[in-house]
Amino acid sequence: MGFFGGQTRPEPMGTPSFEEETFEDAFDSLPPLPKPQDNTVIAKGVTFTGTIEGEGMVQIEGRLEGEIKLKGSVTVTTTGVVQGPITADSVRVAGEVQGSITARDNLCLERTGSIHGDVSTCSLVVENGRLDGSSRMLAAPERPYVVQPSEVSPSIDEEFPADGE
Repeated sequence: MGFFGGQTRPEPMGTPSFEEETFEDAFDSLPPLPKPQDNTVIAKGVTFTGTIEGEGMVQIEGRLEGEIKLKGSVTVTTTGVVQGPITADSVRVAGEVQGSITARDNLCLERTGSIHGDVSTCSLVVENGRLDGSSRMLAAPERPYVVQPSEVSPSIDEEFPADGE
């Protein structure tokens, strides 16, 4: 009770202190962005018209009307259709390709796949698929020379002959 019988006044509350949030702090609480992927999918039911060029992996589940020039691999799934030439390191066909294929490393034609065009590759695997065209085998790509352990050190027999030579 205060003077003159009145209620005591509550003490004034201080203004709440807010810490200022900096611009950088706001991003610390956000989840990180996903890492960029090196693969592209043309989904089933999608038709893409144009040229795909670059590095990475491309999987065709839908329809591609155009050209593929890739440093990497191309997979044409059972539902995939490509109308145009393909040039890549590795190509796997389980769907349909209407155009020439140049696979610098290898080409696999699966039993459900069909190729209507000429193919050029270093390694060709055909699993009862259909190839309407000619095939040309390319020279194997240059691989860096790897030194074998036997070329570095002599064998035990050479160091310690059994006959005491």
